[in-house]
Order: sequence, then structure tokens, then C-alpha cells
Amino acid sequence: MTTRVAAAQAPAEAGAAPGTPRRGLVLGGGGMLGAAWTVGALCAVEEATGRPPGDAEVLLGTSAGSILGALLAAGARAEQLRDHQRGLPITDGPLAEVAFDYDTAVGGALPPRPRAGIGSPGLLRDAVRHPREYPLLTMVSAVAPHGRGSLAPVGELVRGLLGADGWPEGSALRVAAVDYRSGRRVVFGDPDAPAADVAEAVMASCAIPGWFAPVRLNGSAYVDGGCWSATNADLLLGRGLDEVYVLAPMALRLHPRAERAERGSVAALREWRARDRPRGVLAQLVSRYRRAVTRQLLREAALLRAEGVRVRLLAPTLADLAAMGPNMMDPARRGAVLESALRTSREALAAAR
Repeated sequence: MTTRVAAAQAPAEAGAAPGTPRRGLVLGGGGMLGAAWTVGALCAVEEATGRPPGDAEVLLGTSAGSILGALLAAGARAEQLRDHQRGLPITDGPLAEVAFDYDTAVGGALPPRPRAGIGSPGLLRDAVRHPREYPLLTMVSAVAPHGRGSLAPVGELVRGLLGADGWPEGSALRVAAVDYRSGRRVVFGDPDAPAADVAEAVMASCAIPGWFAPVRLNGSAYVDGGCWSATNADLLLGRGLDEVYVLAPMALRLHPRAERAERGSVAALREWRARDRPRGVLAQLVSRYRRAVTRQLLREAALLRAEGVRVRLLAPTLADLAAMGPNMMDPARRGAVLESALRTSREALAAAR
């Protein structure tokens, strides 16, 4: 990967014009292909709303979504993210003259052999003692060994755009990660969060256990925010928002009516299971994981709706899943996933209108 960065610049000031809804934007995790799908969905959201996604009052990113959130916070537009993914030259904005090899930046489709040993014995001990206090993925992440993959290219990209001098003042960006000792979520960018610059926070949020080593900041270790939730949308509770768009590349797209009713969502997930017939062990595991992510996302959305927030969920369709395949880090599928998301997300938002 080669990166030629433009001069660092402050992010565009977030916020809508007076009288417009206060919006939150949630960008979920999903690896390389999840990021490509999210870029397509972002373009559809901008087309449907007439408002750049980066103008949201809160930009919450998890894992791969945190990278896109940082790019939006730096001032990139959705169509610029799309063209950058396509390898087209960018002539203006923060991505102008920035080269980034999406296919090889984090090492390709498979991780290097991890180190031997349990990743977080202390977290594993606490999780075994108090299993109801932790999501299953948090418990599993404690067992995973430390990975050997490098997130340095991601940090270099983000640092080149947003600098390394702490958190930009007034930035709408928030980044979710998990403290690898306590197993609790940390929202970098919030006033009570540990000190970090954006690049450090993004690398922490992307540190998949077993693939990458935990990111150490101020004596503590942090791992992928997806170890708690693929979206962490409930972290937007209590932030005075009127509406929230959740882009969830690891969830499954349900009919809007099914999203809002428990019985409807259960029936919709059963229908998905009947229609989605994955072949191979990995594909079956990913399919089960997607259903679990969807259930958790619906719970998070219900909490926001109970607070009076309008919630719009976007997730992959069967057509998107066919483009993705089971390995969300497969670079050969990135272009097809982007083009599929541009089409299916536009169709979903048009149908909702």
C-alpha cells in the first residue's frame, strides 16, 4: 500500500440547518466487504435525504465503520468514498491525491497465524464468573489469541487526514471499541473516554481478536467494537437526536413493518433462514452470526424508538449476500459488493418513501 496524503485539515463542522432534524448516523462493522457495502448505502442515503452523511450530529463507527466515519468526519462526501473505492482519481476534498489499496491494506483475505495463548485471561475469568453481563462475542474474544496482522496502513490513512493531536474539537465522530480487560465498551470522542487521537481509536475499533493485536493506549488494551455489537446503535441513546440511520452490513434486511414488531421480526428471520441456504461450514456460521446480529440490532433500534427517535435500518439483501460470499475480507468481491449496495440500498429507500 502506498499513501500520499494531502495536508491535514479540520473536519467539516457537523450539524443541520435550523429546523432540520438532529440526525445520528451509525456505521456498523463488517470487514473489507462491509465497508464497500456501506459506501454504497451512504450514497443512497445522501440521494434520498439530500443531506451529506457527514453532516450528521453524531457519527458513530464500529470496526470498518469507524474508518468510514473518520473519512466522513474529515470532510469526504459519499460519492468521493464511492469513487475512491473504485480506484478513480479524486480531484477535490480530503481524499484528493490520497492513494490507498483497499485490497491489500490489512493483509488480504486471510489472517496471518496468530500468537499462541489466550487473548485476555482476566476478561475470560470475569466472563465465566458473570456470563450474563457480557455478550457471547465478548466472551469468545477473550479466548482468541493475539493476532499478527497490522492496522498501521489504516492508522496512516486516518492520521494523514485528521492529524495526531488528539480529538478534533467539536467533531461529531464517535468510535466504539471494547476494553480488553474489563470487556466494557468505550466510546472514543466522548468527554469521559480515554485520551486518544482518531487514528488510535479507529485502529482499536478495528482490532479483530485473532487477526490483529489489541491496540494499547495509556496502559490499557482495546479490541474491535464488534466484540460487543456489530452496530452499537444503542450508544446513541440520550443524545437528543430526532432520527438515526443505521447502516449494518452484517445484519439482514427485513421489511420495515417486521423491524418494529417482535413477532414480525421473528417470522422474518425464519423466512430468511428458509430462503438463505448457505453451503459450507464457514457460510453456515456466517449466516447464523448474521441472524444474531439482526436480533441484537432490532433490540437496539427498539430502545431508540422508545426514546422517540425515528430509526431507519439498512442492511444487505439476498442479492448483496450473493455478491459478498462468506468471507468478508475477500478482496476479489469488493467491486461487486459496492455496485450491488448502490442498487439495493437505493431501491430500499425509494420503497420506504
